[in-house]
Amino acid sequence: MKHTILDTPYNLSLLAELGKPETAQPRISQLITALFGNMFGAVVNGELEQETVLLKTRIAVKDKRGIFRDKIFKKNQKVVVADVIRAGMQPSHQFYLNLTEILNPKYVRQDHLMSQRIETKNGVSGSELTGSKIGGSVKGAIVFIPDPMGATGGSVKEVVDFYQKKYGKPKRFVVVNLVVAPQYLKNLKKIKASMSVYAARLDKGLTKDDFIYPGLGGVGEIINNTRK
Repeated sequence: MKHTILDTPYNLSLLAELGKPETAQPRISQLITALFGNMFGAVVNGELEQETVLLKTRIAVKDKRGIFRDKIFKKNQKVVVADVIRAGMQPSHQFYLNLTEILNPKYVRQDHLMSQRIETKNGVSGSELTGSKIGGSVKGAIVFIPDPMGATGGSVKEVVDFYQKKYGKPKRFVVVNLVVAPQYLKNLKKIKASMSVYAARLDKGLTKDDFIYPGLGGVGEIINNTRK
């Protein structure tokens, strides 16, 4: 597993605002859109296949030197975006739409999975996958998993194991988070799959209840306005 921390001043500035108790909707969704939008370029630059093309530009009708020759993303490459409900709903759909803009949309798919933490009085004891809507095989595809928080890694393991057991072995999994804990990265290294992880910030650790600190709070709750 390789991991990349995109802790730029831009990303950190947005995360600082996102974590403030007074930040509320619709600003929360605006910040998440901006963060994942900024990270998208770094992620696809590092993960998608490229090819060299020669294309006539508009100037070519006047000057034969008007030919664009450079590397772009290979259009016909298979990608799948996994929406891990519920915190992952917004960023996964954003990634899905962005990928259809740079690749052949016929090769871009979005899946949906429901994974939830199993919480006990002693903390989080794991996670469970309770439902899914999968569009078919992922064999040879790049599977993107955009999800704001990376705490214990239980949900990612559930999703990865589920895909590999029932839908084939992808080219690799690409996990994209806003904030992760050291324990999360340590646990993801144990997963038997080709994987890349990107995050905008590496935080200090987990509380006794397995929430990230300093963290952002319950992102699933603040996105959906369900925090009591």
